[in-house]
Amino acid sequence: MQRVVLILAVTVLVTGSLGAGVLAAHWPFWQRAWQWHVAPTGWPSSMPGAVQVLHGGAGARVLDVHVDEGLAAAIPANTQALLRAHADGRVDAWFAPGQDIHSLVDGRDLSALVLTPLFLQLASEHQGLLDAPLGAWLPQWKEDRRGPITPRQLFWQISGLPARHFTPLNPFRARAQLASGPDFAYAALRWKPVWPPGSHFEASPVNAQLLALTAAAVAGTPFKSLLQEKLWTKVAVADAYAMLDHRGGDIAAHCCLRASLGDWLRLGLLLAADGRGDGARLWPAGSLGEKLAASPIHPGQGLGFDLLPRSGGQLLVATGTGRQLLIDPATATVLLWVGEGAPPPGLARLLP
Repeated sequence: MQRVVLILAVTVLVTGSLGAGVLAAHWPFWQRAWQWHVAPTGWPSSMPGAVQVLHGGAGARVLDVHVDEGLAAAIPANTQALLRAHADGRVDAWFAPGQDIHSLVDGRDLSALVLTPLFLQLASEHQGLLDAPLGAWLPQWKEDRRGPITPRQLFWQISGLPARHFTPLNPFRARAQLASGPDFAYAALRWKPVWPPGSHFEASPVNAQLLALTAAAVAGTPFKSLLQEKLWTKVAVADAYAMLDHRGGDIAAHCCLRASLGDWLRLGLLLAADGRGDGARLWPAGSLGEKLAASPIHPGQGLGFDLLPRSGGQLLVATGTGRQLLIDPATATVLLWVGEGAPPPGLARLLP
């Protein structure tokens, strides 16, 4: 009897030790996963774990901010900031108490916007990049049925890779691993397709992460270095903070980039001006047409944006939970709304 009790005790001790070891090894995942699980709006107010600091540069666009209380009449109570930026850098602004142009804001879904200017630069250096199969750049997919997917299909959200149900506390699901780590590349590359590439529209966070992996492979440098050197140091003034899957690892391209309100506006103004900043042009003039090209499967979807027709052209619209950025290429004007919940309707009326 004593031997049985001893064996049971040792078994429980070993099992408990293994469980504690596994929990400790994946502690960063559980920290983040719990934040996703308890977030009342679907987005955590803060995200623990490793981050990559992206440093702003000295030559970024100067913004001339003027508080415009008239904007307050157009917005609901769930608004934290409403900003309208013009081509000359003038900004009409309304801020909730505690907010200003320097306030750090998690871009949430809008974080993937950094991919568009990066790919417009890379496409000018690598002809045909947007329509090249991912298998040409990702060796893991060279002989895979997902290999024929193209960057353009990822931007258009017609890759055939579904969004999948998000269960944050399930560490075995790729969707949970993409949200919390510990390896964003592993999670993205093992994502299973449901439809043939180019046949079905479904917005999926894995599309952005695969674009980041592809950009890094094309440039031959880690995505975090590419983002710093080709974009942030040229466009932004302040430092930004990008979530890493683990210390020294990869950036989350699909979410969680914390940047100042002013720098989100500068990113929008860069796109509105078709790559022309205060310094050198970042990509060839005329590349704006790529962003305005509508998906053949989902006509309202452009290259990384929704397309909203209006007199004189189309608006580029990026919408997420509590975030919306509208870009009018015709007037090079940008409107940014930050709040909670769904964006208020009719924000496009506030553009010139």
